[in-house]
Amino acid sequence: MELTWKYSASHSPPAPVMQLKLGGSSVDLALDTGFAGGILLPLPLFESFGLLSSLSPDEYHLVLPDSRRLPLYTSKENVKVGEVAFRAEVHSSPLVNRRVAGRSFLGRFVASLDGPEEQLRIRFP
Repeated sequence: MELTWKYSASHSPPAPVMQLKLGGSSVDLALDTGFAGGILLPLPLFESFGLLSSLSPDEYHLVLPDSRRLPLYTSKENVKVGEVAFRAEVHSSPLVNRRVAGRSFLGRFVASLDGPEEQLRIRFP
């Protein structure tokens, strides 16, 4: 199965963004290979999915470009990309206001970027 999305024009320059289902709602995520984690969400969105009630006991940190480490809330949740459902780590912090798909999440499928066409394609191996 292959899924395709146009880059998001709400970023400057346009950026690869994918869509998934989390808690029955559609969520758009920018791809960020600089983030080693799974899915990163702003805290109000993380809270709206009830994820604070199922936090992982493991410690996770977001390492900023200046080497500061922010502790992250983390929960494992069911997500759905296209018709494929699986559990993924979802992270958040009061100091983060981004919706990001990081490397551990992206490692579940093959992603390719077509810059000239401004398209993201993913397929499951």
